Amino acid sequence: MLRLTLAVFIALSAGLFAGADARMYIVDDDGFAQYHSIGEAVAIAADGDTIYVKPGTYREQIVLNKSLTLMPPRGEEGAVNLVGDGSDIGIEVLADGCKIEGLTISDFAGPGIYVESRSNEIRKNVLVDNVHGIFLNATSGNILEMNREEGGYCGIVLLSSSENAIRSNVAEGCMGSERTPGAGILLNAAARNSISESEAKGCAQGVHIVSESRENELDGNEIVDCRHGVLIEISSEENLIRGCAIENATTAIALYAAAKNQIQNNAIVNSTNGIALFSSAENSIVQNRLEKVDAGFMISEASSGNVLADNEIEGFNSGIVITDSPANRLERNLLNDGRLGLSVDGSTEESFDNQILESNQIDGRPILYLYGRSDEVVSGRELSHVTLASCDNCTVEGCSVSNDALFVYLSRGCSILDSVVSDCYGMLVRWSDENEIRGNRACDNRYGGIMLVESSKNLIGENTLCRNDRDGLLLRGSSSNKLISNAAEANQGAGIALLSSNETEITENSVVRNGVGISVSRSSGCIVYRNNLIENEIQAEDDGENLWDWGALKGGNYWSDHSCRGNPCQDRPRAIGNATADYYPFAERDGWARGPKPT
Repeated sequence: MLRLTLAVFIALSAGLFAGADARMYIVDDDGFAQYHSIGEAVAIAADGDTIYVKPGTYREQIVLNKSLTLMPPRGEEGAVNLVGDGSDIGIEVLADGCKIEGLTISDFAGPGIYVESRSNEIRKNVLVDNVHGIFLNATSGNILEMNREEGGYCGIVLLSSSENAIRSNVAEGCMGSERTPGAGILLNAAARNSISESEAKGCAQGVHIVSESRENELDGNEIVDCRHGVLIEISSEENLIRGCAIENATTAIALYAAAKNQIQNNAIVNSTNGIALFSSAENSIVQNRLEKVDAGFMISEASSGNVLADNEIEGFNSGIVITDSPANRLERNLLNDGRLGLSVDGSTEESFDNQILESNQIDGRPILYLYGRSDEVVSGRELSHVTLASCDNCTVEGCSVSNDALFVYLSRGCSILDSVVSDCYGMLVRWSDENEIRGNRACDNRYGGIMLVESSKNLIGENTLCRNDRDGLLLRGSSSNKLISNAAEANQGAGIALLSSNETEITENSVVRNGVGISVSRSSGCIVYRNNLIENEIQAEDDGENLWDWGALKGGNYWSDHSCRGNPCQDRPRAIGNATADYYPFAERDGWARGPKPT
C-alpha cells in the first residue's frame, strides 16, 4: 500500500481540524493508519467529519448514523472494495447530509447502499452484484451522481421517495429473475424525482415507474438492449419522459393503466415495439422519432383521450395500431418507408371514434379517416389511407390509395367507385351493408384485392382484381351479396372465395389464372353462373350443394378445361366437388352473349 507522508499522517493521527468543526480520519486494511476497519472510524467520528478509506478490501457492514463523508484519499490508486459475502446491507445511511464517494461495493444480499435519511450525496461509486445497488426509502433531497451499478435486480431504487436528483449514473445487467424482472432504475410510489443523463444497458427494464408514482422527470437518458426501455404502470401519472434515446428494446416505452404522462422528444431506434399504451388515458405523445421498428405506436385495451402529435416513424411494419380505444387525437404525424401505416379496429362502434386528421401523412400523402359522417363525397384525391367508419351514404370516387388500404367499417349505403387501391393491402369491408363497390382496381396488393367480413347486401361489380398475394375477392361470414362482372386474374389464392357466406350470387365474372378460380366453402344457397373460368390451377371447389348453373335457359359457366357443344351444353355436366356440378356449361368464353350454339 502507498503510505502517507509522515507529516500528513501525524496531522491526521493528531485529529487536526479540516474545518472549524470537522476532523479527518484514515482507514487502511493492512497499513500504517489510525484504523483498519471503516466501522472503527465511524464509531469515533462526529457529525461533519471525513473518513478517508485507502485502497483495499473491507469485509464489513457500515451504518452511518452521523453526517459523515466516506471516500478514498485524493490521488490514491486502486479500488476501495467493500465486500458483503452475502451480508444484508453494505452501507446503511440513517443520518442526513452524508457523502459517499468512490467506493466499490459488491456481493451484498440487499442494497449496496441503503438510505433512509435526507440530503445525502452519493457519487462515483461502483456497485457490483448486490441485490440492489442504491436503495432510497422514504427520503428526499438526495443526489445520486456518476455511480455505476452492475448485476442484481435493480441498479437504483426509489421507494416512497421524492425530490431526489439522479444524474449521470450507469446501470448494466440488472435483469433480476424471470418472475421478478429487474430494472436499471425503479421508482415505486415515488414523486417529483429528476432522472437525467443516465444510462441503462442490458436490463429487464431500463426505467420502471410503478404504483402511483407521480410527476417524475426523465430527461436525456440512454437505454440500450433492455426488454422495456421505460415502463410506466399501475396508476402512475403526470410523469415526463423527455429527450431519451432508446435502442434495441422489445418495447421502448410502455404504459399500463397510466394516465396524463408526457412522452416527448424521445429517439427510439431498432426496437420491436416503439410506444405502447394499454388501458392508459389522456397521455401526450409528441415530437418523438422512431426508426427501424416493427410496430411504431400501439394503443389498445380502452386507452382513450390520448394525443399523438408531431411524431415521426421511419422504417416500420406497422406504424400506428389502435384497437378498442376511442377518443384519441392524431395530428401531424409523419410516417415514411413502412408497410401498414394506420390500423384502427375494435369490437364496438365506439372503438372507431377517433379524431385522425389529414395532417397525418404516409410517404407524403394524407391519411383520410372519416367517422360518423353522412352524405360526404371524396373525389379525385391521392391518399395513403382511407377509412370510412360509421358512415352513411358517403362516396369515395376516382381516388387512389398508395400505402395502406381502403377500410369500410359499420357503414351503410356508401359507394366506392372507380378508385385504385393497388400496391398496398387492398380493400376491407367489415360489418357494413348495402354498399356499392364498383369499377375499382385492386392489384398487386400485399394481402388481397377486396375482402368482405360479416357484411351483407353489398354489390361488388366491375372491379379489376389482379396479382394479389392472396385472394382477388374474398367473402367471409357475408351473405346475400352480389358479385357481378369482376375480373379476377393471377391472384395467388382464389380469384373469388366464399367462406361461410350464404345466398351469394356470382355471375359474369372473368376468373383467369388464379391459384383457385372460384372457391365455395361452408356456404349454402349460392348460385354461380355465366362466369369464365380459364386456366386456373384449380378451376373450382365446393364442399356443399350450391348451384353452378341457372338451368337450361340461363346456363352455367365457361370452363377452359371442359369441352362440350352448345351455349349452353345440354348433355355434358362439369363436376365441382363431390356433391354438385355445372349441368349446363358453355362451350365458349362469354357463350351467353354469343347466343345458342348447335349441340
